[in-house]
Amino acid sequence: MENPEQPQAPAGRWEQLFLSANRWVLILLLAAMATLVIANVISRYVFLHSFTWVEEASRYLMIWTAFLGAGLALRVGGHIAVDTLPAALPPKGARWLRSLLVAVVGLTLVVLAWLGVEYAMFGWEQETPVLGWSFGMVYLAIPIGAALMLAHLVLVARRWITTGEWEHIDGFDPQAL
Repeated sequence: MENPEQPQAPAGRWEQLFLSANRWVLILLLAAMATLVIANVISRYVFLHSFTWVEEASRYLMIWTAFLGAGLALRVGGHIAVDTLPAALPPKGARWLRSLLVAVVGLTLVVLAWLGVEYAMFGWEQETPVLGWSFGMVYLAIPIGAALMLAHLVLVARRWITTGEWEHIDGFDPQAL
């Protein structure tokens, strides 16, 4: 945190659309998952009937939510990190270390996306036990989530490398959790 007074640069129009679309997809996935689980609980206790497919569907919705939300968590510094070394280094050393970290994370996400595509192709012919969906559709969350996270990383990397600061959302501090 070398220059906390530096104003946060406003995101461009395309970046705002990208963020909005990512957030709305997560909202819809979480709403669908919550609706299914709550409806199934009500059905089980009120009508003494449980829908066997709800547990499987909600599990797969949770997987997609986790992978699609990882990039948004990255933007605000919401992933586990140890920042004592960059904080102890002089500003130039801290910027160099953050650059190295961005490169390693970026390369890891590229590899994850590549392997995720292979994994999804591997599971494409297999079906889920209850719904009969292709496991490949479930596994597509891996490469799509990795690609989204890489896009978020590219969008925030410059500011994080130069200042050590993540995006700020009013009323939300992931480090306080």
